[in-house]
Amino acid sequence: MAEVRREGGPGPAALAVAVPFAAYLATASGHGYWLDGGELVAQGVDFGIAHPPGHPLAGVISTAFAWLVPLGTIAFRVALASATLGALAAFFTFRAARRTFEVLGAGAAPAALLAVAAAWLAAGSHAWWLQGVRPEVYALQAALVMYALDRLVALEAAWPAADLRPLYAASFALGLALANHHFLAFLLLPAGAATLARRVRARGPRPLALASGFVFAGLAAYVYLPLRAARATLALGTPDTAARFWWVVSAEAFQKNQGAAVPQPAGERVMDVVVQLVEGLGMPVLGLALVGTWAMLRRPAGRRLGVLWLLVALVFVAARAWLGFVRRNPDALGYLMPAVAALAILAGAALASVAQLLGPRRRLAEALAVLALIGAGSQLPQHAETASLAGFRDTELLDDPLRREVPTDAVVLAHDPQTVFRWWGGEAQEHLRPDVTLVPVPFLGYPGMVERLAERDPDLRPMLRGALLAGELRQPDLQTLAGGRPVLVENDLRVPTALYDTLVPEGFYFRALADGATDADQAEGAERQARRWREVMRLLGDPKDPETRHRLLWHHYVDALYFAETGHRRFARNSVAMGRKIARQERLLIALEEALQQGDAEEGDAEDDEPLDTTPFRVGEGSDAETGDEPEPEG
Repeated sequence: MAEVRREGGPGPAALAVAVPFAAYLATASGHGYWLDGGELVAQGVDFGIAHPPGHPLAGVISTAFAWLVPLGTIAFRVALASATLGALAAFFTFRAARRTFEVLGAGAAPAALLAVAAAWLAAGSHAWWLQGVRPEVYALQAALVMYALDRLVALEAAWPAADLRPLYAASFALGLALANHHFLAFLLLPAGAATLARRVRARGPRPLALASGFVFAGLAAYVYLPLRAARATLALGTPDTAARFWWVVSAEAFQKNQGAAVPQPAGERVMDVVVQLVEGLGMPVLGLALVGTWAMLRRPAGRRLGVLWLLVALVFVAARAWLGFVRRNPDALGYLMPAVAALAILAGAALASVAQLLGPRRRLAEALAVLALIGAGSQLPQHAETASLAGFRDTELLDDPLRREVPTDAVVLAHDPQTVFRWWGGEAQEHLRPDVTLVPVPFLGYPGMVERLAERDPDLRPMLRGALLAGELRQPDLQTLAGGRPVLVENDLRVPTALYDTLVPEGFYFRALADGATDADQAEGAERQARRWREVMRLLGDPKDPETRHRLLWHHYVDALYFAETGHRRFARNSVAMGRKIARQERLLIALEEALQQGDAEEGDAEDDEPLDTTPFRVGEGSDAETGDEPEPEG
């Protein structure tokens, strides 16, 4: 088998890696991205600790790239780490695919070409591409998972050979994967269970014991967390005690986001996953994957590998559907990377079976493989257009009003996790606003968060204590704090309407006034805010990025609720109009617009300062609530 694989030299493997890496590098983001990209940039500054489960392995790799690569911003260097790891995952996909196709009897040259095509199909899909151009943990996870699967394929292809080194290598990779994203790593167990069981049955329990030892060796990466808990700039969960360490590693904060706790019906979740696969691979590829599965399962030589790849596809698809929140969620695509690779390999297996049937007609088999390679390459431009972040600068433009321009010595109460992450990532790189204290409201329940904030700014203690006791911000606490320093509140549904009497628009935030806000204060602030929005939108143009559009839409929506509730209907209508430029048919904006017009009609347009009860429009629990009821951008 080894002699057959050497035919053709390193060319096919280099091709399988070089094209995805070049594509990722050419389309990588130079300014980070939304979601938790900013947080992962901050982690990469000094071996930080990200959100549970802490992602220690990602912290080591991103910091290494940030320190050792003298190219671009830190955000770009961390994105470069993703590009490198995504290309490495493509290499392991190629290697596993080639060995699979050789087992099916495709011949050395057709197997190599078909394996390159499978690697390109996977790496060029939207699911893979988007993880290779931004700071994220999923490209690393895909590299580890695909390496483990490659070793399992090697083990099955060599059966009944006695060499167990591939098993131990796969076990070590599993341990490392558990130290990066343990949920996705656990999903490997069903696929590898049959392989391990056969080895235990043939060799006794010793292989299982040794494999377990290699898993624990990989898990040793979690020692990183307590070592960095007191030293890292970003140390979410502060895992400096056994209880806090377990809280971080177990990802307790996210355990409610699954199964029956997800508001979307299970059938819709499954269909969302199927839609993502169809959009990423196309119906012809999925059809070939079904044929390839049938071809492998019906042949004794390919049955074990067919079961392996089928289990990978089914388990990862089912797990993502179980978790929900697939639609418009780039992170959900990261969960599907192994499934996409498995389906690409199964599709290649269909063509490998045809190549085997062609037998001595080698030229015809090679021509078939070349056509498959051309087909796989033809999808790259299409997905480059949708996944590229090469010209993305939306986060950089919005950093000005959200971070760089806030008043000196301000306290910023941020409700949107993405605002928090962008702040952490921006400050980790620029260190422009050490005078400002960011209060990450969604993370106040994290162990150690309140203690760190209170230690830095003792004057925050009453407000933090009140927020934890009441479950929301309290007006007396805000006004007391505002008497000594600027206090800015990010608008959100979690901001009680009772606070509106003390808030006035300032920049993209709302400033708390110690003596309360008058109608004139609010109107003047609204005028200034509207001018700033026009300036920013002129720079943004017509944003194409879906996450940028979602963030802008949410800002306009909650601002409209504030203006409507405080009786500033003209500004409420202006915010609705800005939102509808992004989502013309959004039902919540249309309903709010109609409510504002209806009120004006009933009053004969004599008054424009009557408050509107916005209770019917307060959906979900805040800007991070993935209920499916938030306003959604079009396109």
